[in-house]
Amino acid sequence: MAGWILSVVGTVLTVTLAEVMLPEGQTAKFIKGVISLAIIYVVIAPIPALLSSKIDINSFFDFSSSSYESDASFIGIIKEDKQSALTEEINAAFAERGLTASSIRVFLDDSYNVRQVFLTTSKSDKDEAYRLTMISLGVKEEKIVVNEVFT
Repeated sequence: MAGWILSVVGTVLTVTLAEVMLPEGQTAKFIKGVISLAIIYVVIAPIPALLSSKIDINSFFDFSSSSYESDASFIGIIKEDKQSALTEEINAAFAERGLTASSIRVFLDDSYNVRQVFLTTSKSDKDEAYRLTMISLGVKEEKIVVNEVFT
């Protein structure tokens, strides 16, 4: 590609120099016609080579794995936001049910599934808070860690 660009630039410079030096008359018209044909040839010369070869799109764009990367900090922020939203949602459900001594903290894994839940509750509200946590988050019993607070 670079060779083709150089040949076009070289031809244009040569033509410009030749036109300055050409005399007036019939000879000049003939030489300008020949030069025009030469310019057309130089411009279209690479087309057959392009048509006969396989065009590799990767030569135009860099699709290698090193050309892009995920933003781990952004993914971490999204994960923390989802954890906070789930935590706030369950804590609001606790408040609606009158479980004022209960609070929860939700932790997600890398696939945004609930990894573990820390439930802090009073002994009297333990069963209700535990049940509400399982139903709201759809988690199994083994993922819930209960911390009983004596009030």
